[in-house]
Amino acid sequence: MIKGEKILSYVKYYHEIESEYREKLAESKRKSDVREVFINILIKFLSNVDSSIDQSFAEYIEFDGESFRFKTPLKEKIEKLAKNSDLFPIIERIFESAKNRYLRIENDENSDYFNLKK
Repeated sequence: MIKGEKILSYVKYYHEIESEYREKLAESKRKSDVREVFINILIKFLSNVDSSIDQSFAEYIEFDGESFRFKTPLKEKIEKLAKNSDLFPIIERIFESAKNRYLRIENDENSDYFNLKK
């Protein structure tokens, strides 16, 4: 990036979905719930950034708890939007919250399993 070049900021859109996202993550009881919340909130955020992105793009997001990835055509749209913007760090922040919740649920499931074996 060139010094003095303007950067687009999507923080405003993140703040619009942030409290709803935290509430829904906290309510998630299963790993599949976390996956669903992550994808739905990410689509909601991205549709605020670019109105051409809608719920039909949800199928182009993969999330397994440890990582996530975008498939084409969503990947191409995001790469365009991310040029000279803070989009990737915001998406990473959304992912980290989901990842932490996913791992917490996984850890609780493992603890419950071993407690049942006693």
